Amino acid sequence: MMIQRVLQRAARIVQQTTMTTAVLTENWQHRRAAPLDLVILDDIFPHLLSAFRIAEYNTYLQEFPQSRVYSTGTAMRLINESRRLTQVIAEYEQTYPQFARRVAPFHPMRQVHARIAYMIFLNNVACFLPFLEQQQLPFVFTLYPGGGFALNQPDVDARLKQVCASPYLRQIITTQTVTHEYLLQHGFASPEQVTFIYGGVLPDWWVQPDMPKRYYPHNKPTFDICFVAYKYTKQGRDKGYDTFVAVAIQLARKYPDMRFHVVGTFSAADVDVQELGSRITFYGPQQTPFFDQFYADMDIILSPNVPFVLAPGAFDGFPTGSCIEAGLHGVAVFCTDILSMNRTFRDGVDLVLIEPEVTACVAQIERYIANPAHLYQLAAQGQRTFRDVFALQTQMQPRLALIRRMIEKTKNTAL
Repeated sequence: MMIQRVLQRAARIVQQTTMTTAVLTENWQHRRAAPLDLVILDDIFPHLLSAFRIAEYNTYLQEFPQSRVYSTGTAMRLINESRRLTQVIAEYEQTYPQFARRVAPFHPMRQVHARIAYMIFLNNVACFLPFLEQQQLPFVFTLYPGGGFALNQPDVDARLKQVCASPYLRQIITTQTVTHEYLLQHGFASPEQVTFIYGGVLPDWWVQPDMPKRYYPHNKPTFDICFVAYKYTKQGRDKGYDTFVAVAIQLARKYPDMRFHVVGTFSAADVDVQELGSRITFYGPQQTPFFDQFYADMDIILSPNVPFVLAPGAFDGFPTGSCIEAGLHGVAVFCTDILSMNRTFRDGVDLVLIEPEVTACVAQIERYIANPAHLYQLAAQGQRTFRDVFALQTQMQPRLALIRRMIEKTKNTAL
């Protein structure tokens, strides 16, 4: 065992030395090359499970031929990925050969000449900030919920203040009203530095006009409710998994046609589901192609997520990514909005706003069980609204315009 560990350590040292040599060689070869228009820095790209990154970054790679992505891959452990980053990059290049050799492992010794750098999440930009400032790279970042950002936390505020004070910061994109207002009200940035673009970027194949759909009781014998999320806390309390199971148990006692489905890093060991028996199914984490047929059979996605449980001040965006994907597939979305972030969707028309309380959730679901036609009408209207709001062009057009403006502003600046 000791010999094996020694050999593994030696292999890592050889790999690191080889990478350093390659980076230094690349620095020498590119020392007089024209600057890139855009460089993207990330911690998990190009992992295919991060579908929203694939959609956003691929669009930048397509629209800006002189662009590159450098990734640390450090966040892959959060999704239980054991492969090396180079293997993940190879899988990505097989899937998207048009972007071959446009993604590479990040190395702190790499010399990056670019007009603009781009990142998402506070943790990412804070991690890369010393590199950005050492390289004198102007940067833009999107401050999504999560990723190290939380409300009214001194350590987070200190990190945010440090990032916003950088002389190389050019623009912050916010996607939720609570985030936008927090930045301005606390004086982290001026209104001119912050651009609000509601929502997030999704793969265009999530917004297809003709997605399969089966309806209870006409096309299938069961009424199906799903829960889709990764587990970050005990019993998934931040995502409301404990509430989902309690709701499922109450409904199962009254409705024999009910079935329940869980996608993500949950298992029967997280919360006692023995009473549900074979009426609950666990699928584990899944990539995007899985969901077309999965959501075709789903009637409701239940998302009783709550803020400030994962960590003090931590919250999810509205709606969550899983709810958006389900809504785009014509599944009725039942979700919470405790922080009142909703500005687009109509309660009872496009989706159903719920309280994260078992009895209330059961009552709201039962109203629609009694009238499945009304449920499917709501799901269809919700699907139309989700498509309007989250179409790739709708989301990417203002982002691309902002990046282009930033590139143009730096063209006359010495890099």
